[in-house]
Amino acid sequence: MADILSIAISGLRASQSALTVTGHNITNAGTEGYSRQVINQSANSPQNFGGVWMGSGVGIDSVTRVYDQFLTQQLWRDTSIYNSFDTLATNAEQIDSLLADSGTGVQPGLERMFGALQSVVDDPASLPARAVLLSESQGLVDRFALISNRLQTQNTIINGQMDVMVGEINTISQAIAELNEQIQFATAAAQGVKPNDLLDKRDVLVKDLAKLVDVTVVEQDDSVWNIAVGNGQPLVVGNDFNRLEVDKGAQDPARSDIYFVAGSSRQLVTSAMTGGQLGGTLEFRNTVLDPVLNGLGRMALVINQTFNEQHKLGIDFNGRTGDNYFSDINTPEKAYNRILGDENNARPNDRLVSIHIKDAGALTTSDYQLEFPGPDDYTFRVKRISDGEIMATRALSGDFPDSVEVDGFEIRFEAGSFRQGDDFIIMPTRKESSQLAMNLTRPEQVAIASAVTGEAAIGNRGNASIGQPDVYDTSTPYFSRDGEMTPPLLIRFTSPTTYDVLDNTDPGNPIPLFPPLMNQTYIPGIRNDILPQNEGKTAFTSFGGVLPMQPTYQAPPPAAPVQSVNGFFPERIVISQTDPVTGKVTSQPTLITRANASAKEIAAELSKRPGVEASARTTVELSDFSADANPFQPLSLRVNGVLVTDTLGPNQTKYDKDYPAEVPDPLTPDFVADRINANFDFQRMGLVAQSDGSKVTIVALNGEDVNLEISGDNGDGFRVGNGQDIILRETGEAPYVPLNPFEGYNFSEGGPYNYEFDVPGQGTFRINLNENYATGADMLNGIRGKLEDAGFNFSGDLDVAISERGTISFQPRIDMNATGVNGSSKLTMGGQLKVVTDPGYSLSIEPPGNNLFPEAPVGEPLHFGFSVGIDGSPQAGDQFTLDFNSDGTSDSRNGVALAGLQNQDTVGGNASYSDSYSMIVEEIGSITSRAQINRDSSEVLLRNTQTSVDSISGVNLDEEAAALIKFELAYNANAQVIQVARSIFDTLINTFR
Repeated sequence: MADILSIAISGLRASQSALTVTGHNITNAGTEGYSRQVINQSANSPQNFGGVWMGSGVGIDSVTRVYDQFLTQQLWRDTSIYNSFDTLATNAEQIDSLLADSGTGVQPGLERMFGALQSVVDDPASLPARAVLLSESQGLVDRFALISNRLQTQNTIINGQMDVMVGEINTISQAIAELNEQIQFATAAAQGVKPNDLLDKRDVLVKDLAKLVDVTVVEQDDSVWNIAVGNGQPLVVGNDFNRLEVDKGAQDPARSDIYFVAGSSRQLVTSAMTGGQLGGTLEFRNTVLDPVLNGLGRMALVINQTFNEQHKLGIDFNGRTGDNYFSDINTPEKAYNRILGDENNARPNDRLVSIHIKDAGALTTSDYQLEFPGPDDYTFRVKRISDGEIMATRALSGDFPDSVEVDGFEIRFEAGSFRQGDDFIIMPTRKESSQLAMNLTRPEQVAIASAVTGEAAIGNRGNASIGQPDVYDTSTPYFSRDGEMTPPLLIRFTSPTTYDVLDNTDPGNPIPLFPPLMNQTYIPGIRNDILPQNEGKTAFTSFGGVLPMQPTYQAPPPAAPVQSVNGFFPERIVISQTDPVTGKVTSQPTLITRANASAKEIAAELSKRPGVEASARTTVELSDFSADANPFQPLSLRVNGVLVTDTLGPNQTKYDKDYPAEVPDPLTPDFVADRINANFDFQRMGLVAQSDGSKVTIVALNGEDVNLEISGDNGDGFRVGNGQDIILRETGEAPYVPLNPFEGYNFSEGGPYNYEFDVPGQGTFRINLNENYATGADMLNGIRGKLEDAGFNFSGDLDVAISERGTISFQPRIDMNATGVNGSSKLTMGGQLKVVTDPGYSLSIEPPGNNLFPEAPVGEPLHFGFSVGIDGSPQAGDQFTLDFNSDGTSDSRNGVALAGLQNQDTVGGNASYSDSYSMIVEEIGSITSRAQINRDSSEVLLRNTQTSVDSISGVNLDEEAAALIKFELAYNANAQVIQVARSIFDTLINTFR
């Protein structure tokens, strides 16, 4: 009986346990991640009764969960992949809509701006049309700003999302570590039997973790899991866990980075984070957000630079040279913000590096890394991050500033103690779409006309015709004065096949250019480019004549003659050549000029050097002629020893026959100019003169010194200058109306009215005008006072002038007066050098430097800045003139050139403005489409994997209900067996009573 009873009891217990497991399954049918559990039972060992083996009931081996490890791991992978693509697609869709929308996209703004520009080209005299152009241009600027602000806002949102997601990752990691400990304890307490429900909870946490980031799971002993992320960073190790942190980027504080923290160590792991929502967010930032910001920034820079460059080649409504249309792309603030140093760079943080855009069209959309890898503190390299290509490797020279040019931008090292290990990130285009801004504020400032115009003389006998000039560079000396061309040019044909290009400042007496352009070849019948193109030569120009503090006094005979000098100090001039292949610099022997050498002599010595052609010219200006109130003795003026104030008879042989015979008192500029130009001695010397009625300019075409000597009454004299006006450049607000010398101006309103100017040999100086001047004379005196207090040295006093265009200039002048009966006054003016070097050659000055060249001469390309063509067949004597275009209201040639920018391949050399934007939109659209397709396909894979897992591990209520009935019947049957055993036992007891 005992055997029957024990067997029944074992069956009862087994059925009860099975019912418990089945009930547990049913109640957890809706629990996420729950794995169906099953009871595993087997027959107990049989017993031998009388040689017969009899069964002894059933035993429970274990309760296990129905679980496929490989399917579960596949579920984690699919979860991570789907969430990554879903996050990428969701974010990319927003950017795609932003760029493609007609209300926010750049393309409609471009079309509206160029449409308004075409209206101005059609009617250049219309100020309302110009105002509409400025309005539409501002609209384009606003569209760039809107998109940039949205993208920057998206970056801020990403930073916040990363912080939240990393916080969730850390929370889950801690929970998994705690579960590891519970599972380890429970397994040990149950002699190795695993706690199924705790295992399911851990699976769910790992799946939640996979939603956030890709994970790698490695099983340890006792069912403990280690979990790694990124490149194997151990997030969970047994019962311990490490954490991730979000902090501002070491290189870019505006972009958050992710760090792996284990104990006291901290490792940057942003680039290693893949998969899940975090990986999708980072991929969005790297493949969508950054490329769009960089692409729009490059486009904005190209529009900014190309529009500015072309606009400055024209003249505005008031006939002034065009200014920047948009703001300057290389302001100090912009240049310094394009590079960021790593926060881990060695202290002190004193490095000063700026990034200057040289050619926006050559820019890429990549960021760059500037690093100092060692083995010293001077070697650096520049790497393009997009493809890892090393763009430059070299060492700092040790002298600041130092620079290197890469992909259209210049890295300028300005100061600081650079160290091995220093690291910088360069973002040439990242912030530029938000930096685009209008510079012009008034419709009159729009420069639609071309700066130069060409005309044929009325009396030409040939059939040659001149085309309108094409201006390509207004930084040449020909455009140094606003609203003027200095000098205007005369093209004079000396034969049907030769011509000269002359300085036409004085149309009555044209002179050769400096350097001269004479006897040029012309081919009749075809279009000829009249002016030489840029051949790569460089011109270095010296300061020019030195104005002494006062004239030299010559005592009367029998005193010894006194020689006045030009004041030039000895100069040490070095000509160097750079090998174009190796970069090796070879210097020629130093040329040491002698003291007071004439410019002609110095030019002759320089021209003997290989790769150098030098010319010289001397200029002196005489103005403000005066006569003594009580004349006693005649005025005598000698130029280079030749008397120009003599009175001759009718048979004189000193001058041309139509020379001015009568000497006026006081002398006049016209008289002096006419006497000099008519003098045969001066013609042989190459000395000419030009008069504008208020001053006479004497020019020695060969660079000989110009010696002046005056005698007469004490009140006889004039003022002397070196002929080089110093121009003031506007650096603040421009006066609302052009200044003129006849009316005052209230500088106390508006402003600031800041000006700067360069003084040869002394540097750049600045003044600020902030007072109210009632009259033009008051204004000239006020400006003179500001200049005198600016801090530079000068001889005599300052002669301030304002041109018809409102340009302020000044020139130091000294008084040169006769000395009565006590001798004469002398003055010698030295000349100016123009040193032209062949490609690869340069000029420098060895210390200490003096008053001939700057200490660090800067060459300028030797070209006119404009080109012009003549075709047809000219005749000898035919003339054509080139001068500044004074008509800014009816000419639209520069406007046509501006409009042509719309279709030029200015971006990367292969795309127009619109093409560039279209490529950005298409690329983002393509990424968005791929992300959507990948999201949809990965969602299907995730769903299929989840279905497979559910089919194996999930609870089927129908099956569980059937099992419930089965185990209930077994339970009842075992209870019946117990009842039978009890009945049998009762019968046996009753039998023995």
